[in-house]
Amino acid sequence: MITTPSSNDAAARLSQPLAAYLELTYACNWRCTFCYNPRHSDRKRLETEEWMEVLNDLRSLGTLSLTLTGGEPMLHPGALELARRARELHFVVRLFTNGSLIDARAARFLKDEAISVEMSLHGATAEVHDGATARQGSFVSLARAVKTLAAEGVPMAIKTPVTRLNERELDAMIALVQEWGVPHRLDPTITPRDNGDLSPLDLTAALETRRRLARMEVETGSATAPVKRAQGGTNCGLGRTSLAIDPEGNVFPCMQWRHRALGNVRQTRLLELWPNSSIRREAAKVAIDANDTMLALGGAASEYSFCPALAYQETGSALTPDEAFLQRAALAAEARKAVKVSDVA
Repeated sequence: MITTPSSNDAAARLSQPLAAYLELTYACNWRCTFCYNPRHSDRKRLETEEWMEVLNDLRSLGTLSLTLTGGEPMLHPGALELARRARELHFVVRLFTNGSLIDARAARFLKDEAISVEMSLHGATAEVHDGATARQGSFVSLARAVKTLAAEGVPMAIKTPVTRLNERELDAMIALVQEWGVPHRLDPTITPRDNGDLSPLDLTAALETRRRLARMEVETGSATAPVKRAQGGTNCGLGRTSLAIDPEGNVFPCMQWRHRALGNVRQTRLLELWPNSSIRREAAKVAIDANDTMLALGGAASEYSFCPALAYQETGSALTPDEAFLQRAALAAEARKAVKVSDVA
């Protein structure tokens, strides 16, 4: 068992945003059918110089790790310059990319700057992968990026959102990534778009597929350990140890919490906005209330990692678990029990 997650107790007490997600642009050359982004273009994105100021403020706030994401972050003209500056400031930097813009030069840069890369695989064949991304040739470009990054020794991982579109190729996707020799994470959790559009949920994988994935996680030891909650504990780092900034400078208390921004870095510097925001403090309180709510709920739900932001998106209340969460919790508990019984047998 593990204690109730708070990323780091001292950081939580200090409201130190250990991890920051920087969405450099909404622009993307793919059109993934289940994408959580509400659009694929920027209204008035932050320029490179503005992001530089954000980096300086994050350093002052005690942030340790940055994830550069989007959209496709490499479509921002200052993406690599920002990545280099982030490393100069001693951040741990991770790049979320679809891989289409990774060439030998970019791979060498990522190696030299010690930046890790995470990309997504949506099918074991071009037909399925390209269908999910709505871009012909995306499967080939991803495979090419994997080869190019591997040649330079760039640390990378592959994630697969498991959906109705690709669940029949599950075994083939696992085999393909094993052939690439890259760590692989399978995730059946599909989320609404950040503007509240629930349509991506229609692509959620079938129950039996999700049940199988839950069991595979337990069998391989990759499943998250059950959460041990205590009254007054903290559910997550919401409003304390994580933050997200969208392409136009709006600041949020975590990557998923999008219904209310703290403010905008163009109007108020992040260094002032984060510690003084009443909206951030309200979100932080939600993390405590969510812990106690889950504790009172009991059963499998109380032992499973709960996301108040996703609950709000799907139910309109950050403290009301949605059916998808309850089902994930039940499947995880079922898988732990099944594997335990199997081991005994």
